[in-house]
Amino acid sequence: MCDISTRQWCCRIGLVLVVSTVLMTMMFQIWSYYFSLVRDMDDLTVLGPKIGAIVSVCNNSIVKKWNLNCNVVDNHYICENDTYSDSLIFVDSNCNQLNWYEIPITACCRTIIWILPW
Repeated sequence: MCDISTRQWCCRIGLVLVVSTVLMTMMFQIWSYYFSLVRDMDDLTVLGPKIGAIVSVCNNSIVKKWNLNCNVVDNHYICENDTYSDSLIFVDSNCNQLNWYEIPITACCRTIIWILPW
């Protein structure tokens, strides 16, 4: 029972079991990581731009305003731009101005601020 061949056989079987356990654990970790990446990619494709704010001006007044505060300063509507970082937004505007947050009072235009998810 305790001769050299029996001990070698037990060591070999133990080594095979240890290696098999390590390989199965590695396969489980890789499988879990793969599915977490796929889930994150699915979440990114589901996410899309959202409307953050809308302002529409015409005839020296604000026609429509949503989620944005605008004040009159020197013949311009100055809207708050602290909440929206320029790298995370897309401004859709038919106004002819350099900055989306400065709209001339005499203009008739609309500005929509889209918040990008990435």
